[in-house]
Amino acid sequence: MHKKEEHIDWARHDRDFWTSIDLDNTLFTDWVVTGMFYESVHWVEAFLATKSQHSKKHAERKANIVSHKSELRPIWNNFIKLETDSRNARYECYKHTAKEAQQLIPLVDNIKGHISQLL
Repeated sequence: MHKKEEHIDWARHDRDFWTSIDLDNTLFTDWVVTGMFYESVHWVEAFLATKSQHSKKHAERKANIVSHKSELRPIWNNFIKLETDSRNARYECYKHTAKEAQQLIPLVDNIKGHISQLL
């Protein structure tokens, strides 16, 4: 099982990746959106590590979030939106516009901020 600190480091790593890309001048918004989602995944997993839990699959992670609904309810909608947009980019060949990707940034920031307060 990964430690909280490892997930925090990986979340920061993912953020460093997606923020290094100029959204207005890239053809790779799909990877930006995917990076945003995986940053969020690692923030959630950092929280779950404090509860001695680890999710091996996305469905398991969502169940784990629900099991901690009193603490994680504020991020649920943001997390689901990021997961959906990332899945659409990866599997449905959906090409996000720069504006659509920029609109996801506050969702990632909300997840990071909320979970940081819980850690």
